Amino acid sequence: MTKTHVLFAVLVVLPACQGGHGSRHASEATATSRGSDKDVGIAIPIAPGKTAAWQSALEELLGPRYSEYESSRRRFGLTSQTTFLQRTPMGDFALIHMTGPDVRASFHAMSSSQDDWDVKWREMTLDLHGVDFAKGTRVFPKVEPAYSMESGATSHAKPFMFLAPLGPGGADRVRAMAYEVMGDRHGDYVRARGKLGVRREAVFLESTARGDAVVVYWLADDPVTSLERLAASSEPFDLWLRGEVEKVHPIALDTIVTIASSNTLIAEYPRP
Repeated sequence: MTKTHVLFAVLVVLPACQGGHGSRHASEATATSRGSDKDVGIAIPIAPGKTAAWQSALEELLGPRYSEYESSRRRFGLTSQTTFLQRTPMGDFALIHMTGPDVRASFHAMSSSQDDWDVKWREMTLDLHGVDFAKGTRVFPKVEPAYSMESGATSHAKPFMFLAPLGPGGADRVRAMAYEVMGDRHGDYVRARGKLGVRREAVFLESTARGDAVVVYWLADDPVTSLERLAASSEPFDLWLRGEVEKVHPIALDTIVTIASSNTLIAEYPRP
């Protein structure tokens, strides 16, 4: 994975009823359990040497400072926030999934609020991530939803996220793949994911000056087992998908699975 590949990926606002190509299918697949909320997936690098401090900060927010943290989430209209740690050869990343009625407005409010708590939050993110959210959209790269599905009840499914870089021309290939996945192949897609134990998937295409990537959000019975099954599946849809993956990612699927399998759930809001 080179520096021209993913160093920074932020996924900014995916309406739960919105898809990439073939949005009718995306609406049918996600509206049932998401209601009017919208999804956001964020992958942001952790500054070198700051991973332990980042984890400690989250423990404090979900521990002794939870009432302050909860108040801020409510003030900005965020209904949930789930955070994972992914370690890669290029450094550690925070993967964050958020929901709310208007997450774009929430991001803008967080970037400009002069509330003492919000100012300190921006100072903390600048220290831990090297990103100044006070700059607003200037630090937000371009994002577009690729494809999504829902295969059944998600109430007992476990959240999971992973980040994978794209090689040259990979973004266009993902768009072409999304056209099929959200079109004629959507039924096969839903059935194949259901057999793997994936109850919901949302895949986002992220483009930045430093490179392109996909960020994947899952709700699954056993995410790591689902990853392993995906890599070994002989289902026709999975075989086709693996062939497409080999064309778009600069590293092998087995390597992606190995890296992603070690991803750690760091924090959840509301607290379980």
